[in-house]
Amino acid sequence: MRRYDEPVQVRLTTGDDGTGVPDAFLWRNRVYVVREVLSTWLESEPWWETARTPGRRAAPERTVWRVEAGAGRTLGSGVYDLAQAVAAPAAPVSAMAGAAAGTPEPVGRGASAQDEWWLLCHLD
Repeated sequence: MRRYDEPVQVRLTTGDDGTGVPDAFLWRNRVYVVREVLSTWLESEPWWETARTPGRRAAPERTVWRVEAGAGRTLGSGVYDLAQAVAAPAAPVSAMAGAAAGTPEPVGRGASAQDEWWLLCHLD
């Protein structure tokens, strides 16, 4: 497993339960398409992370998505942990209108101000 803890931009689609599910993410100028969501869980941010680096993350809790994703057919796929901040401001009205219409936001533009995403690790 390789740890990165780097910011990424994530495109969401609407899942079966009506919540946003990662569909693709932009990391190091490459678009990764999510092929399958393997797992999701809620975890607390370690207190020493927020104390050591003020302003690094705004939320003490985050939702972690373990996904299988790939950047292309020839590169194969890998397993990645993506984290999203839980406590965040509400989405602007214009972003909510686009989400209600079922139109996913393009990769590289978040759907709302709450979209603070991090690539935590890549499992080998």
